[in-house]
Amino acid sequence: MRAIGFALSFLLINITGWCQPAKSFEKAGDKAFAENDFFAAISHYKEAMNRMPEDAGLWFKYAEVARHYNAFEVAEEYYSKVVSSSDSDKFELSAFWLGQVKKCLGKYQEAKGMFEVFVSKTETTSYYTDWAIQEISACDWASLDTVLMEGKKIGLEHLDKKINTPFSEFGAVEVGGTTYFTTYRFDMPSDKNRPKRKISKVLFSENKGRGKLMPNNFNDDKKLTAHTAISPDGQRLYFTICDYVNASTIRCKIAYREKDKRGKWSKTPIPLPININVEGYTATQPNLAYDSLSLEESLYFVSDRPGGKGKLDIWKCDVKEGKFREPENLGDINTPENDVTPFFHSKSNRLYFSSDGRSGVGGYDIFYTERFSKDSVLVWGEIRNIGKPINSSLHELYYAPSADEKGAYFSSNRPGSFYLDPENKACCHDIYKVSFEDLPPSPSSPIPLPPVSIPPSPPLKTYEKLEDFLPLALYFDNDEPDKRTNKTTTKKAYLETYGRYFTKKFEFVEQYIAPVANEEERDEATLKILDFFEGEVKKGHDHLQLFSEILLKRLQTGERVEVVIKGYTSPRAKSDYNDNLAKRRISSLRNHFHDWQDAVLEPFLSNGKLVIIESPYGESQAETGISDDLFDERNSIYSVGASRERRVEIVEVK
Repeated sequence: MRAIGFALSFLLINITGWCQPAKSFEKAGDKAFAENDFFAAISHYKEAMNRMPEDAGLWFKYAEVARHYNAFEVAEEYYSKVVSSSDSDKFELSAFWLGQVKKCLGKYQEAKGMFEVFVSKTETTSYYTDWAIQEISACDWASLDTVLMEGKKIGLEHLDKKINTPFSEFGAVEVGGTTYFTTYRFDMPSDKNRPKRKISKVLFSENKGRGKLMPNNFNDDKKLTAHTAISPDGQRLYFTICDYVNASTIRCKIAYREKDKRGKWSKTPIPLPININVEGYTATQPNLAYDSLSLEESLYFVSDRPGGKGKLDIWKCDVKEGKFREPENLGDINTPENDVTPFFHSKSNRLYFSSDGRSGVGGYDIFYTERFSKDSVLVWGEIRNIGKPINSSLHELYYAPSADEKGAYFSSNRPGSFYLDPENKACCHDIYKVSFEDLPPSPSSPIPLPPVSIPPSPPLKTYEKLEDFLPLALYFDNDEPDKRTNKTTTKKAYLETYGRYFTKKFEFVEQYIAPVANEEERDEATLKILDFFEGEVKKGHDHLQLFSEILLKRLQTGERVEVVIKGYTSPRAKSDYNDNLAKRRISSLRNHFHDWQDAVLEPFLSNGKLVIIESPYGESQAETGISDDLFDERNSIYSVGASRERRVEIVEVK
């Protein structure tokens, strides 16, 4: 789900007014863009351009946020201005993205021309040049009539206002004559953001009637509820519960409710275990299906957790007697980009999904692959594009066929959908219903695909041994865990402290740059802090997950492993307090190893196969020059130097 942010946009514009210089609006746009608040960003950049109408850098930023906001006509106009300007060499990706938005507008030959321009002007081969070369072929392919599902009588119905609104509707599935779907149109009550942020809720419709809210307080007024999936036996209803982690960024977890003796869904949602809901990452878009080949029930879901191939990946987890096994990444089905909205159709053994990482006719296209047995091993077949007219030049997601495959629901923002922002022709997804007299094309008569999909991203460093991670640094907020105490232990595990700390990165930026007047110095300081959070803090968290996975595998082979941990603090408090704080930080990492993935490491800790050795340092090892002035919070709390001292490290594995 791509949420569209609205926070603070009108309020900030009204407060700042025309007396503010262009740079102030530009910086406000930069901040909103960084927080994925595209509606606010596009408003701020527009105000900045009113004051600096010939600034190519602002044109590029405006085009970028318009592209993310799905305002493709606006993006096309301003990318074109950049490409035609004397400053075009400063924005070398402008031709590439102009090709992409032209493709989304269905201007395939114009898009092909821009991809050719981009390749001709780029001296060195890169991820984007390889991508552009393959998009040239995709544009030719998308223009062909053979992309159409020939011989199929296809009906497309844009559902009316009983279901669709100017906001996003998506994730429709039909079970026993009832259609469940999600709408993203409700204000969050008591929200301090202005205008109030939106939340999604699950609705149901019977006999094509008006959508009604799920009964018995199924939806949470303070969270986003979405993505329903009912288990094959009809006894569990899976869905996602999401929270805002800042003004507009959303993080989700999967939960379920069970059917009681009266046939009603239980009042209390049960979250899935942490091997699926990995702390600090999104788990969303569940789909439950019975696999007739493996003879097991399987959960398909989407996550940005470590171990994937790109941004959002599709994962599969077998479910036996209500218990969830270890999830597996679906490998080559995923790309370095986003692969989402899985739906496994049990009768045909087909997995339908959407991707913006494969060449197709639009942005997100719907694809499918078939599962079969080869040499007694279950494998996935060739990935095929479902074709026009189901796919369009824009985004198609959430394809959910009926049991007999004679119909399906999907969501799209194609022309004809209701706009939330008519001025920019932007947002949102509506629900469409497709019907056909025959089944979709069989593997024996596939829709032709482009020659290749987009190339993999540049290879990353691989980690195969525990020693590859060392030293593994994990960072903490000031005086965390457990502020203002002399205790040497904590009940919190590291992943819990990380989630709260990482969401404060913009607070750290604001506090650190507040007294800085020089714009260049402010920009440099902002990038430095964001690089620390996005690079070092997130990297430590991701590496801890991978480290834990490899550690489990080694322990399962019978190895005995000793892990040496050292704790550090900044010098802001007294030495004895800092020594205890360092011990609490080590304690939180010890708790991680006890709690990780439903305590799967606990037996090894109990029998001595896994040994944690602690070595608290406190502030004694802190770098010189780090401020210990309690009244200088800018340098003693919010600086990168002080932030780097607040850590634990796994320094040795024996």
